[in-house]
Amino acid sequence: MKIDCYVTLSREKDTGLRAGDLVHELDLAGVDKAVAAPGEREMAVYNQTGNNFILSESRKYPDRIIPACTVNPWYGGKAEEILHYAFKHGAVMLVLHPTIQGFLINDDLAIPLLTIAQHYKRPVYVHTGGHLYGSPWQLIDCAMRFPDVKFIMGHAGATDFWNDVPYAGKFAPNVYIEGSYARPFTFMAHLDAVGIDRGIMGSAAPKNSLVYEWEQYQRYMPDDTYSSVFGANLAGLLGINKE
Repeated sequence: MKIDCYVTLSREKDTGLRAGDLVHELDLAGVDKAVAAPGEREMAVYNQTGNNFILSESRKYPDRIIPACTVNPWYGGKAEEILHYAFKHGAVMLVLHPTIQGFLINDDLAIPLLTIAQHYKRPVYVHTGGHLYGSPWQLIDCAMRFPDVKFIMGHAGATDFWNDVPYAGKFAPNVYIEGSYARPFTFMAHLDAVGIDRGIMGSAAPKNSLVYEWEQYQRYMPDDTYSSVFGANLAGLLGINKE
């Protein structure tokens, strides 16, 4: 099974992919499923609206689209309510974007949300790579304080912190490395350091071309060696059938 770890669905200009368009792209790429998250406006401000949109779109293609959710920790108690609601209604992963949402992942502000994710046994995808708020070391520090939570290092620190990943990744075995924005040769070097069992493929479509990203990764990362990176590792985190 091939699963794309990160795409966005929304009505926004830059992230305006809809369910039918996504499934078409998956078919062209030969990918079975994708985890879909809200767009940037919904990530920053309109969390409930974005989460509901993802849940609605995923119901159109339940065998192909896996719903994720987001909340901005600055909303405090309201954010906690929104997260409980999303998990109870089918979201399988929490997405946090420290750069867009304006916080440090290892700040106490994030603790209530990570505690909820831990309670539901949901993985947490954290965007990394952006200046100031996107350091892999910030995520590693957070992950070491939440050893029972599985974290996904979105974009493998690209572009500003890619060279931190091989060393930082060794400190927290509960952090998985996701490769969108990283090129295959860089991503393979990361996996040589942290292990293939902690690598996850994602395209970050529609900002990146889903078809092109999968084509490039499978061209340079042979299936017989990296098949778990293309689906099984993520399937294990999400608790879905790997066949």
